[in-house]
Order: sequence, then structure tokens, then C-alpha cells
Amino acid sequence: MCGPSPLSNAKVIRTKRHRLPNPSPSRSRLPTSPPPPPPPPTLGEPYAAGKAPPAKELAGMAEEGTQQLPFVRETVLKKRKVNEDWAVKNRERKAAKRQRRRDDGKGAIKRPEDFVREYRNKELDFVKMRTRLKVRKLPPAESLSSKLIFAIRIPGTTDLHPHMRKILGRLRLSQILTGVFLKATDANIKRLLVVEPFVTYGFPNLKNVKDLIYKKGRGFLDKEPFPLTSNDLIEKALGEHGIICLEDLVHAIATVGPHFKEASRFLMPFKLKCPERRLQMKKKPYKDGGDSGDRGDKINEVIEKLN
Repeated sequence: MCGPSPLSNAKVIRTKRHRLPNPSPSRSRLPTSPPPPPPPPTLGEPYAAGKAPPAKELAGMAEEGTQQLPFVRETVLKKRKVNEDWAVKNRERKAAKRQRRRDDGKGAIKRPEDFVREYRNKELDFVKMRTRLKVRKLPPAESLSSKLIFAIRIPGTTDLHPHMRKILGRLRLSQILTGVFLKATDANIKRLLVVEPFVTYGFPNLKNVKDLIYKKGRGFLDKEPFPLTSNDLIEKALGEHGIICLEDLVHAIATVGPHFKEASRFLMPFKLKCPERRLQMKKKPYKDGGDSGDRGDKINEVIEKLN
């Protein structure tokens, strides 16, 4: 029989684990400083994509007097580029469609009924013109409230009598939606009465005269048109008549001065915008609910719509 193990009555000696000494209180009480912020970008250096500059930095730069470039997102720039490309393609597509319609119209075959209708319309307009000249009494030019008349061409291109086409050519109103300044004389009043179904006219005010010349004014120099953007060209064309700048040209037209004929001939016919729906451009006289004929001072409302 074996006796007890010599290790059974032996005392177990437990050793204490050695702990690391605590850090010194002076080091533990020191505050930990955060890492320094990155330097702000300069004026020409761009910011990261999708991040705008902070408001504090913008305020600081404004105080220093520097100018910060506007921030535009990349998606906005791409959208603008797409819109511009689409607008160019849409404009080209519409121009090609208009040209295709013109080409198709040239080769179209007219029926005999179309020729008969056009001939009857021409003869009817000519008979009505002679009736107007006989029945209506033309007022003398001295009795009119204004010496300046602005005439606008309204529809009627294919079914025009040759005599009316000739009068419209003398008034420089061959194209639709064009306007010219005229002097209120007996000859011009008679011409407007001849082509009354195809024009509307009245007495413009000074504001509309300025707007028309400033916005849509174009002149002739050496038989070539040019926009009224340089007083040197105006002086070269009308300097011998005392008109050397745009203001002189407006004054000569608005006051119907001694050189009105040269100034009005220098100006090309004004190309106006397409009318709104409420302006139907009918041959019916304005006093009877149509759009043609004399409007008096009401012509200013039409000019504001079409300018």
C-alpha cells in the first residue's frame, strides 16, 4: 500500500501577478490636443467633388476683400450641357421641317378650283378697293392728331392683286409681320386706304418709337444691312443730314423732322414677332371687330405685343 503523496500536505504557494506601475499623474492630466485642421484651399484650388466651402471660410474671405468663385455642382453642369445640345438639335430639326414643307409646296399640283378661287379673290379685292376710294372721304393730313404713322403688314401673299402688290412694294411692306414708319401725307393715306385689308396702322408714341429702333433697328450702308450698334456707321450713312448717333435718329423719326425721308429709308422694315392668339390678323376692319385698317392710338398696344 502506497503512502500519501508528499505533495498532498504541501502548501500551495500562490504568486502575485506583477502589475505595471500607474502612469504619472502629471502625464495623465495633460489634455490631448486634436490634430491640426488641413489648410483651406486657395482661390484657384477647387474643392472636393460634392462639397461646398464652409460658411465661416466664405465670410472670412468676404471680409478680406477676396472674390470667391460660385460653386456649381457637376450634375448641374451636365444638365446644362444636355439642354444646350437638345436646343441646338431641336432648332435644326424645326428648320429642316420648314424647308421640307417649302420644297413640298413648290412641287404641289393645284387643282383648277384653286386657281378659280384665287382669281375671284383678287378681283373681289380690287373691286372693294375702288369702292373704298369712291365712298370714303380721305381726311386732310393737317387734321390728323400726329404726323407719324406706323404701318404693319398682315396676311395675304398668294391672292394679291398686282395693283395692291405694287402699292405694298412702294410702302416697303412686302413681307408679313413687318412694319415701317411713314409720314402722314395725303399720298401715304391714300396708299394705306388702297391696301387697307392687308395692313393695320396708327399713331405710335415716343416710347414705342424708341423701343422699335433700339431692339429691332437695322440700317443700310453700301446696300448691306447692319445692326444699329455703332454710331460711327450711322454717322457715315446719315452724317451729311446732321444725324450722327442713335439718339439723333430717334429724334428725326419721332418728330418727323426735315430729314425724315432719309432716316426712314435708312432703316430697314422692322421684323416683328408672331402675334398671340387673340390677334387673329383678319382682313375685317378693326372698327368692325377685325384687325386691319386704322387703329389710331391703339396701335401702341399691338406694337408692345409684337416688339
